[in-house]
Amino acid sequence: MGRLGALLTAIGLLAAVLVLATVVGDSSELKNLLRGLHWSSLIILVSLAILDHALRYWRWGLLLRRVDSCEFNRSTAILLFLAGSLLIFTPARIGEIAKSVYARDFFNIPVATSLPVLLVERLADIFVMALLASLGLLLLGKPLNLVLGSSTIGIVLVTIIFRRPLLNWGTRWSMSRFGTDSRLGQMLNLLNDSHSRLQSRDALGINLTLGTAAWVTEVTIFFFSLFAVGIPLSLHLFTVALTVFPLASLGGSLSFLPGGLGVTEGGIVALGILLGDLPQEAVVLSALLTRLVILGIVVIAGVVSVLILRQKYPDAKSELVLIDQGSIGGNDGV
Repeated sequence: MGRLGALLTAIGLLAAVLVLATVVGDSSELKNLLRGLHWSSLIILVSLAILDHALRYWRWGLLLRRVDSCEFNRSTAILLFLAGSLLIFTPARIGEIAKSVYARDFFNIPVATSLPVLLVERLADIFVMALLASLGLLLLGKPLNLVLGSSTIGIVLVTIIFRRPLLNWGTRWSMSRFGTDSRLGQMLNLLNDSHSRLQSRDALGINLTLGTAAWVTEVTIFFFSLFAVGIPLSLHLFTVALTVFPLASLGGSLSFLPGGLGVTEGGIVALGILLGDLPQEAVVLSALLTRLVILGIVVIAGVVSVLILRQKYPDAKSELVLIDQGSIGGNDGV
């Protein structure tokens, strides 16, 4: 745990320093902004970050119940979700598979059954980010923005339309090649069954509604971060935040870097200046403040959850947070 914590801290500090060093042109202006920072706004930002994380847990828990009917302890589920979320600081967030490993080891839910929950969550997040960014671009009203917004929506819709046929084709090809009775065949059956359950109207409604609520909460965090550094609140400022933050987050997600660090912050700064005409030093500080609050809650909640779980379940089968390669393919469930 110590090595992981040191690595995350180093990556975060490096990203912050790089963004600050490459973008900020006037250090004296930054000092003035820091002195004038509305520290009382931090209460709002932290509260919103906690709400954001709570919405994401709520979505995961509800979708997990859709793919497996077993009853599980809610307090333990919350701790497992928070511990698994700590591994968003991995390339392409691949470490979040930990949530499925924990669900297997603590609730006897096979990894192949719960894994599609993470997949549909990510797909919904991409859709919601693109939709919110497109809405913001359209509301800003510039001709180029209209083209960008329409193109973004079109790409997302094409992805959604062709995703299911491609998945079915891949499943059929794998089953014919390896057989339905093979370990891979059994895993694919579980994956396909869970994925089908998650395509129901009820599950889609939960995924998109709570996903949208979570992303709007993060947009609001960025909006109040801009206010915290001295930019007056206005409807136009919220429209800029609605455009900039999802677009930058989408770029960070597609970069496959751990937590999108560096790319997301740089995107917020560049787009804030380009699309919103925001002051350079102010948008840099607000970008770092936004990411610090959102990711800080993830790290603090995750570390505390790991410590509680290790104390509460000292003989747990899975290695909490740090997962070895064998933990995903254990004998007690695929």
